[in-house]
Amino acid sequence: MNLLKRVPAHMFAITCTALMIMNSSYAQQTPSLQENPLLNVNSLGSKTEKLPYVSTARIQANKDHDFLLVGDYLTTKKVVKEQTKAQVKRQSTGGVIVLHDCQSNRSRYNSLSETIALHSLHTLSLDLRGYGESVAQGFSELEIKKNAKDIVSYQNDVALLTTYWADDLLAGYKYLRNKMDKSKGIAVVASGCSSAYAVSLAEKIHISALVLITPEMTYGDKERYKNLIDIPTYFIGSTHHQASYSTAKELFDWNGAKRTKMQTFKGDKTNRYLINANEYLVNDIALWLKSILR
Repeated sequence: MNLLKRVPAHMFAITCTALMIMNSSYAQQTPSLQENPLLNVNSLGSKTEKLPYVSTARIQANKDHDFLLVGDYLTTKKVVKEQTKAQVKRQSTGGVIVLHDCQSNRSRYNSLSETIALHSLHTLSLDLRGYGESVAQGFSELEIKKNAKDIVSYQNDVALLTTYWADDLLAGYKYLRNKMDKSKGIAVVASGCSSAYAVSLAEKIHISALVLITPEMTYGDKERYKNLIDIPTYFIGSTHHQASYSTAKELFDWNGAKRTKMQTFKGDKTNRYLINANEYLVNDIALWLKSILR
């Protein structure tokens, strides 16, 4: 206060005015997060990391059903109206569909989807029918759980729900294919129970690569995989989760593709929990996919 009293009034006013002008100029020059979605700004206003552009994908699941699948379509470059389809398609090398496990939804795999997209790959992270936002009357795992009388009735109703997944995944593939150059390949990342549906898709169309995270597959599912041509596959498992580890090891030994690899971790973590426990795993998955799809 004593220092302020010594400053002449007219000088104090000039100083305040100058500070206001400087602050105003700085605010105009600083881009907001909305203007540049590739930048993640923390509470202190500093740039921390890049994020991909995300738009909501709404996909007609089947012409015979009035049902929309919901997912996230992620790219490294913003798609604007002025861009032609050809320009958009040239923005990346290939495409990847990310499928969640049966105890979660697409939001649990955001880190994986974002990392893949930031390696310049078109990425579709899909909520499978009955999960996340892909729900409607009669198609909701949460409603099934709420109304189930016992574990058997719950399992039966979920099994009925998943009978739509093969066709739903094909619809997701067609959506992503339409976003890309047709000469580029598409891979599928599947976790847990969704692994069997990745195999189902590969039976219908050419898939360039698969990533199977702690795969849950029946004997029949494994035999169907073995009947496919050798697809480069990245198997990820936990040594103490015996069922999925045995499946991954059996299929890894069977697969003859040179680019096929397997990575195992100590413990019994599965699906998204295994991903979250190993911070470099998402980047390793993305790099492997990019090497296949380039």
